[in-house]
Amino acid sequence: MLNFEQFQNEFNQKVIERKMTWEAKGFYASDGRVYPFGTDTKVLSTVFEAFCAPLILEIAKSHDYKVIFAKQTIYPDFTLTPSGMSSKRIAIDVKSTYQEGNRKIVFTLGSYTSFLRNGTKNISFPYREYSEHWIIGFLYNRCEGVAAKVHEIKELSDLVCPYRNVRYFIQKKYEIAGKRPGSGNTTNIGSFPTKNIEDLREGRGPFAELGEEAFEEYWRNYNR
Repeated sequence: MLNFEQFQNEFNQKVIERKMTWEAKGFYASDGRVYPFGTDTKVLSTVFEAFCAPLILEIAKSHDYKVIFAKQTIYPDFTLTPSGMSSKRIAIDVKSTYQEGNRKIVFTLGSYTSFLRNGTKNISFPYREYSEHWIIGFLYNRCEGVAAKVHEIKELSDLVCPYRNVRYFIQKKYEIAGKRPGSGNTTNIGSFPTKNIEDLREGRGPFAELGEEAFEEYWRNYNR
Protein backbone atom coordinates (compact mmCIF):
# COMPACT_ATOMS: atom_id res chain seq x y z
CA MET A 1 0.00 0.00 0.00
CA LEU A 2 1.19 3.50 -0.82
CA ASN A 3 1.80 5.58 2.29
CA PHE A 4 2.25 9.33 2.68
CA GLU A 5 6.03 9.28 3.14
CA GLN A 6 6.50 7.14 0.02
CA PHE A 7 4.36 9.45 -2.08
CA GLN A 8 6.07 12.56 -0.74
CA ASN A 9 9.56 11.17 -1.41
CA GLU A 10 8.76 9.86 -4.88
CA PHE A 11 7.02 13.06 -5.92
CA ASN A 12 9.95 15.19 -4.73
CA GLN A 13 12.40 12.93 -6.52
CA LYS A 14 10.55 13.22 -9.81
CA VAL A 15 10.50 17.01 -9.49
CA ILE A 16 14.28 17.00 -9.03
CA GLU A 17 14.90 14.55 -11.87
CA ARG A 18 12.83 16.59 -14.30
CA LYS A 19 14.26 19.91 -13.09
CA MET A 20 10.74 21.28 -12.89
CA THR A 21 10.32 25.03 -12.48
CA TRP A 22 6.48 24.91 -12.59
CA GLU A 23 6.52 27.83 -15.02
CA ALA A 24 4.05 28.10 -17.91
CA LYS A 25 3.69 31.09 -20.19
CA GLY A 26 0.31 30.65 -21.84
CA PHE A 27 -2.07 28.47 -23.85
CA TYR A 28 -0.92 27.10 -27.17
CA ALA A 29 -3.92 27.24 -29.52
CA SER A 30 -4.63 25.35 -32.73
CA ASP A 31 -4.09 28.57 -34.69
CA GLY A 32 -0.39 28.37 -33.82
CA ARG A 33 -0.48 31.25 -31.36
CA VAL A 34 0.25 31.40 -27.63
CA TYR A 35 -2.31 33.23 -25.51
CA PRO A 36 -1.19 34.54 -22.08
CA PHE A 37 -3.38 33.63 -19.10
CA GLY A 38 -2.48 36.36 -16.61
CA THR A 39 -2.50 35.92 -12.84
CA ASP A 40 -6.05 34.67 -12.22
CA THR A 41 -5.75 32.23 -9.31
CA LYS A 42 -8.32 29.78 -10.70
CA VAL A 43 -6.42 29.51 -13.97
CA LEU A 44 -3.09 29.07 -12.21
CA SER A 45 -4.55 26.34 -10.00
CA THR A 46 -5.45 24.46 -13.18
CA VAL A 47 -1.91 24.98 -14.49
CA PHE A 48 -0.33 23.52 -11.34
CA GLU A 49 -2.81 20.64 -11.38
CA ALA A 50 -1.77 19.87 -14.98
CA PHE A 51 1.89 19.83 -13.93
CA CYS A 52 1.11 17.40 -11.10
CA ALA A 53 -1.05 14.97 -13.06
CA PRO A 54 1.68 12.98 -14.88
CA LEU A 55 3.76 12.70 -11.69
CA ILE A 56 0.79 11.39 -9.73
CA LEU A 57 -0.10 8.95 -12.51
CA GLU A 58 3.44 7.55 -12.59
CA ILE A 59 3.58 7.07 -8.83
CA ALA A 60 0.13 5.50 -8.71
CA LYS A 61 0.96 3.07 -11.52
CA SER A 62 4.17 1.94 -9.82
CA HIS A 63 2.14 1.03 -6.70
CA ASP A 64 -0.75 -0.56 -8.62
CA TYR A 65 -3.27 2.20 -7.93
CA LYS A 66 -5.92 3.45 -10.32
CA VAL A 67 -6.32 7.23 -10.67
CA ILE A 68 -9.71 8.91 -11.07
CA PHE A 69 -9.80 12.55 -12.17
CA ALA A 70 -12.57 14.62 -10.62
CA LYS A 71 -15.13 16.64 -12.50
CA GLN A 72 -15.23 20.38 -11.89
CA THR A 73 -16.17 21.40 -8.29
CA ILE A 74 -15.97 17.77 -7.13
CA TYR A 75 -13.52 16.69 -4.42
CA PRO A 76 -10.74 15.60 -4.71
CA ASP A 77 -8.74 16.49 -7.83
CA PHE A 78 -7.28 12.97 -7.89
CA THR A 79 -8.59 9.77 -6.29
CA LEU A 80 -6.05 6.95 -5.97
CA THR A 81 -7.66 3.53 -5.52
CA PRO A 82 -5.73 0.31 -4.73
CA SER A 83 -6.17 -2.40 -7.33
CA GLY A 84 -9.23 -4.54 -6.61
CA MET A 85 -10.39 -2.44 -3.64
CA SER A 86 -13.21 0.07 -3.17
CA SER A 87 -11.89 1.35 0.15
CA LYS A 88 -8.57 2.71 1.37
CA ARG A 89 -8.78 5.37 -1.32
CA ILE A 90 -6.39 8.33 -1.23
CA ALA A 91 -7.61 11.86 -1.93
CA ILE A 92 -5.10 14.29 -3.42
CA ASP A 93 -6.09 17.93 -3.87
CA VAL A 94 -3.92 20.55 -5.58
CA LYS A 95 -4.17 24.03 -4.04
CA SER A 96 -2.43 27.30 -4.80
CA THR A 97 -2.23 30.85 -3.54
CA TYR A 98 0.07 33.83 -3.95
CA GLN A 99 2.26 35.60 -1.44
CA GLU A 100 2.22 39.36 -1.34
CA GLY A 101 4.19 41.69 0.91
CA ASN A 102 3.88 40.81 4.58
CA ARG A 103 0.55 39.03 4.11
CA LYS A 104 0.17 35.69 5.85
CA ILE A 105 -0.22 32.58 3.71
CA VAL A 106 -3.67 30.96 3.82
CA PHE A 107 -4.91 28.18 1.54
CA THR A 108 -8.53 27.15 1.09
CA LEU A 109 -8.90 23.42 1.70
CA GLY A 110 -12.41 22.65 0.50
CA SER A 111 -15.90 23.12 1.87
CA TYR A 112 -16.90 22.14 5.39
CA THR A 113 -20.64 22.02 4.52
CA SER A 114 -20.48 19.35 1.82
CA PHE A 115 -18.94 15.86 2.18
CA LEU A 116 -17.89 16.36 5.79
CA ARG A 117 -21.58 16.66 6.74
CA ASN A 118 -23.08 14.64 3.92
CA GLY A 119 -20.66 11.86 2.99
CA THR A 120 -21.69 11.74 -0.67
CA LYS A 121 -22.10 15.44 -1.52
CA ASN A 122 -19.64 16.95 -4.02
CA ILE A 123 -17.17 14.09 -3.69
CA SER A 124 -16.07 11.43 -6.21
CA PHE A 125 -16.71 8.52 -3.85
CA PRO A 126 -18.31 8.27 -0.39
CA TYR A 127 -16.17 10.03 2.18
CA ARG A 128 -15.93 6.91 4.34
CA GLU A 129 -14.03 5.12 1.54
CA TYR A 130 -11.09 7.53 1.79
CA SER A 131 -8.39 6.62 4.28
CA GLU A 132 -6.05 9.50 3.44
CA HIS A 133 -6.44 13.14 2.41
CA TRP A 134 -3.32 14.86 1.07
CA ILE A 135 -2.66 18.37 -0.20
CA ILE A 136 -0.11 19.49 -2.78
CA GLY A 137 0.13 23.24 -2.23
CA PHE A 138 1.77 25.82 -4.46
CA LEU A 139 2.86 29.27 -3.35
CA TYR A 140 3.97 31.91 -5.85
CA ASN A 141 4.49 35.62 -6.41
CA ARG A 142 2.50 37.39 -9.09
CA CYS A 143 4.23 39.38 -11.83
CA GLU A 144 2.22 42.56 -12.27
CA GLY A 145 2.09 44.49 -15.53
CA VAL A 146 2.69 41.51 -17.81
CA ALA A 147 1.44 42.46 -21.27
CA ALA A 148 -1.61 40.51 -22.48
CA LYS A 149 -0.13 40.16 -25.95
CA VAL A 150 -0.73 37.18 -28.19
CA HIS A 151 2.52 35.68 -29.53
CA GLU A 152 3.40 33.51 -32.46
CA ILE A 153 5.06 30.24 -31.43
CA LYS A 154 8.38 31.47 -32.80
CA GLU A 155 8.15 34.40 -30.34
CA LEU A 156 7.72 32.16 -27.31
CA SER A 157 11.01 33.32 -25.80
CA ASP A 158 9.55 36.84 -25.59
CA LEU A 159 6.53 35.72 -23.57
CA VAL A 160 6.90 36.31 -19.80
CA CYS A 161 5.59 33.89 -17.19
CA PRO A 162 2.94 35.76 -15.13
CA TYR A 163 4.22 34.33 -11.85
CA ARG A 164 7.59 33.60 -10.23
CA ASN A 165 9.29 32.11 -7.19
CA VAL A 166 7.16 28.97 -7.08
CA ARG A 167 7.42 26.87 -3.94
CA TYR A 168 5.40 23.78 -3.09
CA PHE A 169 4.71 21.39 -0.24
CA ILE A 170 2.97 18.05 0.24
CA GLN A 171 1.17 17.48 3.50
CA LYS A 172 -1.75 15.70 5.11
CA LYS A 173 -4.82 17.91 5.00
CA TYR A 174 -5.61 17.85 8.70
CA GLU A 175 -2.05 18.79 9.65
CA ILE A 176 -2.24 22.12 7.80
CA ALA A 177 -5.88 22.94 8.57
CA GLY A 178 -6.60 25.95 10.77
CA LYS A 179 -9.64 26.94 12.80
CA ARG A 180 -11.05 29.67 10.55
CA PRO A 181 -12.52 29.75 7.03
CA GLY A 182 -10.04 30.35 4.26
CA SER A 183 -11.66 33.20 2.34
CA GLY A 184 -14.18 35.88 3.20
CA ASN A 185 -17.72 34.66 3.73
CA THR A 186 -17.26 31.32 1.95
CA THR A 187 -17.62 27.95 3.64
CA ASN A 188 -14.09 26.84 2.82
CA ILE A 189 -11.79 25.39 5.44
CA GLY A 190 -8.71 27.58 5.81
CA SER A 191 -5.17 26.47 6.44
CA PHE A 192 -3.57 27.88 9.56
CA PRO A 193 -2.12 31.35 8.78
CA THR A 194 1.66 31.62 8.59
CA LYS A 195 4.35 33.66 6.90
CA ASN A 196 6.68 30.70 6.51
CA ILE A 197 6.00 27.90 4.03
CA GLU A 198 8.15 25.60 6.16
CA ASP A 199 5.33 25.58 8.73
CA LEU A 200 3.11 24.06 6.05
CA ARG A 201 5.77 21.63 4.85
CA GLU A 202 6.20 20.38 8.40
CA GLY A 203 2.46 20.30 9.13
CA ARG A 204 2.49 22.52 12.21
CA GLY A 205 -1.23 23.25 12.31
CA PRO A 206 -3.41 23.11 15.46
CA PHE A 207 -4.83 19.68 14.55
CA ALA A 208 -1.46 18.05 13.91
CA GLU A 209 -1.27 16.75 17.47
CA LEU A 210 -5.02 16.55 18.10
CA GLY A 211 -5.46 14.20 15.16
CA GLU A 212 -7.67 13.81 12.09
CA GLU A 213 -10.79 12.88 14.03
CA ALA A 214 -10.61 16.13 15.98
CA PHE A 215 -10.16 18.05 12.70
CA GLU A 216 -13.23 16.40 11.16
CA GLU A 217 -15.35 16.88 14.27
CA TYR A 218 -14.42 20.57 14.52
CA TRP A 219 -15.14 21.44 10.89
CA ARG A 220 -18.19 19.18 10.59
CA ASN A 221 -19.81 21.25 13.33
CA TYR A 222 -18.32 24.66 12.51
CA ASN A 223 -20.91 27.47 12.83
CA ARG A 224 -23.66 25.04 13.80
